[in-house]
Amino acid sequence: MGVALVCDFAEVFEGRLAALGRANELIFAERSTGANLTQLLEQELAGAAPNPSRYTLEGPEIALHPDCAFALSLLFHELAANAEQHGSLSAEEGRVDIRWHLEEGDLVLAWTETGGPSVRAPRSPGFGNLLITYTAVKLKGSADLLFKHSGLCCNLRVSLLARWPRRRGAMLLGIRDARTAPVRAM
Repeated sequence: MGVALVCDFAEVFEGRLAALGRANELIFAERSTGANLTQLLEQELAGAAPNPSRYTLEGPEIALHPDCAFALSLLFHELAANAEQHGSLSAEEGRVDIRWHLEEGDLVLAWTETGGPSVRAPRSPGFGNLLITYTAVKLKGSADLLFKHSGLCCNLRVSLLARWPRRRGAMLLGIRDARTAPVRAM
């Protein structure tokens, strides 16, 4: 593996780790038991588009369970990082419009990029695309990535009642919250 690939991997990995850290801060700020969807989106877009006029957020206030917030923070980070590097936010006139609503207990969200370079579907899905799809499925939903000429569109539907799977070892130990489970070296 070349030095450039290692540096790229490290940068991408650090970005994903930072997204989880930001979600953690938001979730546990002032002893909160969840996170606000709008704030979660703003946090992830702040790095990619420091000027809020480059994006629109429209939808009801939604408090997310910590499991859902952690998972969505990774998903939104992937979308924002992609928009900054390859999509609409890589161009001066580009923007992202995000609209959401609740439908039968599910969060239905549309991420639409415009004004950036023309987009083509990749020959094979990259890790980011797989992460987006996998995260949505784990939240009992789906993510449809549409590579339109005008920009990427991601139509997301996830259950707000879904919980991220806990570590099996923690369940065997009878620990309710796997985040507090002791980690043993194998």
